[in-house]
Amino acid sequence: MTLKRRAFLQRTGLALGALGLSGTALLASSSQYQQALAKPARRRLALLIGINAYPDRALDPGVAQDIALKGCITDVELQRQLLVHRFGFQPGDVVTLTNQDATRDSILTAIDEHLVQQARSDDVVLLHFSGYGSQVRVAGIEAAANNAVDTVGAMGAEEVAVQEGFQAAWVTVDSRLPSEGNPALGDLLEAEIIARLAPLATANLTTVIDAGSQDVGYLRWGNARVRSRPTVPTGLVPSTVASALDLAAPWPGLVLRAAQVGRLVLESHWDSFSAGVFTYALTQSLWEAEPDPTSQLLLQRTGQRLQRWVGADQQPNLSDRLPPRGGPAAYNLAPQLPPAAGVVLPGGDSRPLTAWLGGVPPQVLRYLQPGTRLVAELDQERLVPLGLESRTGLKALVRLLEDDLEDTEALPPSALARRPIFEQVRRLPQNIDLVVALDSQLKRVERVDATSALAGIPLVSSVTAGEKAADCLFGRLPIGPTSTLTAALPGGTETLPGSGGDARGASQGGERPAESSYGLFAPNRTLLPGTMLSRDEAVKTAVNRLTPTLKTLLALKLVRLTENHAASQVGAAAVLEAVQPKPKPLLVQTTERSRTLTWPVTIRQAQKAAVTDPIMLPRDCRISYHLANTSTQPLHLLWISFDSRGECTALMTLPDAIAEDGAEVPPVATPLDPGQIFTFPADGAGWAMPGAAVWVEAHIIFSTQPLERCLAALGNNPPSLATGFRPVRQPLRLAQALLQDLSASTDADSKSAANDYYALHHDRWATLSFRYDIA
Repeated sequence: MTLKRRAFLQRTGLALGALGLSGTALLASSSQYQQALAKPARRRLALLIGINAYPDRALDPGVAQDIALKGCITDVELQRQLLVHRFGFQPGDVVTLTNQDATRDSILTAIDEHLVQQARSDDVVLLHFSGYGSQVRVAGIEAAANNAVDTVGAMGAEEVAVQEGFQAAWVTVDSRLPSEGNPALGDLLEAEIIARLAPLATANLTTVIDAGSQDVGYLRWGNARVRSRPTVPTGLVPSTVASALDLAAPWPGLVLRAAQVGRLVLESHWDSFSAGVFTYALTQSLWEAEPDPTSQLLLQRTGQRLQRWVGADQQPNLSDRLPPRGGPAAYNLAPQLPPAAGVVLPGGDSRPLTAWLGGVPPQVLRYLQPGTRLVAELDQERLVPLGLESRTGLKALVRLLEDDLEDTEALPPSALARRPIFEQVRRLPQNIDLVVALDSQLKRVERVDATSALAGIPLVSSVTAGEKAADCLFGRLPIGPTSTLTAALPGGTETLPGSGGDARGASQGGERPAESSYGLFAPNRTLLPGTMLSRDEAVKTAVNRLTPTLKTLLALKLVRLTENHAASQVGAAAVLEAVQPKPKPLLVQTTERSRTLTWPVTIRQAQKAAVTDPIMLPRDCRISYHLANTSTQPLHLLWISFDSRGECTALMTLPDAIAEDGAEVPPVATPLDPGQIFTFPADGAGWAMPGAAVWVEAHIIFSTQPLERCLAALGNNPPSLATGFRPVRQPLRLAQALLQDLSASTDADSKSAANDYYALHHDRWATLSFRYDIA
């Protein structure tokens, strides 16, 4: 009653005989996970803590805002599902403490009893905390800390904080602010947790902290929420622990922080759920990671997601005190399932089945329609087709597609429990709009005017900031204490709040826009360069002026919906390489489910040499791309590039415009042949950084079918290798044409246009994406 893998590959056109690969080689990737299962058993212990519901006394009774967080319980579930289903933790070995159960005493007791007392020398331990963090000033420790730290140059951020008398702490559900009558600090100091973990028998400890300690003065940051207490209390270390506490002790093992101590940490709202942006990005990266990713590579991939979601405001941080061994693996453990979109959850033999979709990119998950096709991997030989019926948050109801099964063997639903699932056909609505959040700092009349003006733009809608997921923010410059806002900026630079690269680009001219000007911001309140004027204007006038930018943002949103490097079955790879001033590979993207067993030498060398730090290119840098077709059929290519200035450029592979006899050649894209590698630009000189842009996001589309609508959208003289990148006058039209081309690749999908949805088959295209910042 299951679809054989061989039949599945034949149906999707992925048979690899033309590459000279043996049939057994197809299973090489899966066998790596079987080897992981055969290793000697190590116990895996986890303690997951998440607090949404805080009482007023834990923060500040004077804060006239909704203090409840929204995403910390989701964080716990994101980690639990990942640990149990991808990393092989036993459900009983994963202890969770949420909301009212996450008191100071219960957390310390769980660390003692569940982690320290049970873990043996080779076991794996994970500790996770999501909630409010705090930066507290411990009275009377400045001098002691100064004596403990000799040289400022050798200090990390945490040591600097200690020297200044500050301590990072977790705000528990029973925390309270110190008072004159009771000056003891009520938070759980990280130093106390470090002391409790000191007797742990294993070095294989990973601590994940999705909480902040920066006093930003706000609980909201654009369309996101801040995970740090908005005040810095001063108090005494509780007398019960003061004598045994080393306030300068480092964390043991591997520590993955949502941001460096003292920096901004955010949670955001997605479709029907909220989550910490760090935890969501981290678990997404781990669902798609190959075996044994190093923690540095994991952090780079997580940071790239954060850059896209919240800009440069929040940068994840890693500290590692594990024994040197070529870089520790993420979570000190190899995954036991292959990279996947999610997993079928246990549920007996009831139908429909419930699936966890923690590995589906959030921008795609938001729009997945009923009828989306998935497959569950029953074993190395069998894939079971599933259809999406409905979804709530990260869980979906799916049903067996029995009409597509090839044999009649009975298959109870329980047989699919804990099996990985993958996307096969991505179904998306055709009426996707751009959601604009209206800044809460706008006056009521301004919000009314903006709502009315935005309603007149096709495919644009508006919401109140914080109400639901949004793609951008309409508002003014933030109003608040200068010192607080300056402290939120990387390096303490006095520029626009929430600025990473974007606001730097906006303020380099030296003229700060007046507060009466309107503009567009990223959801985290990063100003989009060029969208704000230095003169006053009416709301409706501003919306009219910003309409082209809104259409470009919608185009970017639509192109991002085609990204599928983790799901595509088309053999393709791309390398972003710096040519000048120093040649080196920067980023590598490959299609992980394409069953390409041996990537070309160029790709393999780049994978080994690619940098693992965040990509920040100098202004004088020149770059090139290497593209490889490792499939068995020609692939048509299209580049679409967006940058921080709101500009869109494109490039297609086209034949020469004039034939040998002088006749004009019809505009038909030239495909990349199987086994072929292209280097662009071919002259080796590379492309220069674009103008005053401070970030670039490039999408490279490989398609088994000609992209005829895209070609038409680019006009009579489309950009080619000979002309180089050219500006796209109508980016939205091009993005819509791309979705139409990818959806209309077979006659079987002709119904999609009539049914108002796109049906994108992962065996017919791959979109590989790159984003880099420019200094």
